Amino acid sequence: MKLKPKVVTLKNGVPCILRSPGPEDASALLHTMRVTSEETNYLARYPDEIDITIPQEQQFLHNCLKSRKDLMICAYVHGILVASAGINPIALHQRYAHRASFGISICREYWGLGMGSHLLAAVISGANEIGFEQLELEVISENERAVALYRKFGFELYGTREHAFKYRDGTYASEYLMMLRL
Repeated sequence: MKLKPKVVTLKNGVPCILRSPGPEDASALLHTMRVTSEETNYLARYPDEIDITIPQEQQFLHNCLKSRKDLMICAYVHGILVASAGINPIALHQRYAHRASFGISICREYWGLGMGSHLLAAVISGANEIGFEQLELEVISENERAVALYRKFGFELYGTREHAFKYRDGTYASEYLMMLRL
């Protein structure tokens, strides 16, 4: 699904464009994925584990634009891609057709500026348009800012997965399972 571009204003007064990325954004998106993965321990991959090629990412983005069930939204400030969020069906089987998973990543420089709220509002709107009935996510339990954002938008905690992440230093992190009924 393709989101119609939208301009929002961040808390610092800077305009931000929210739009669906296309194949031409593949390189910038891969770069931003590596940057955000380096900046926090709350994302699923280490930067060196992002081994997607540019052609693979271009195909993925092309497929997202053509899909009736997938939505990806990127945030651009001064023409630079600084955040992304998306939803994907849990599975393509009919019994799962009402459910979508949600993910988001934001460059640290833009934390606390309302970027997450703008992206999440756009994703929820898109999920409603697609016809999903619930959004689901996993969030590291220590990520208090993200948990607060999700609760602000109505997500409810329904479980905890202990030892969900195992870091390279041997420590673990638990994750909350959260859901929003649309």
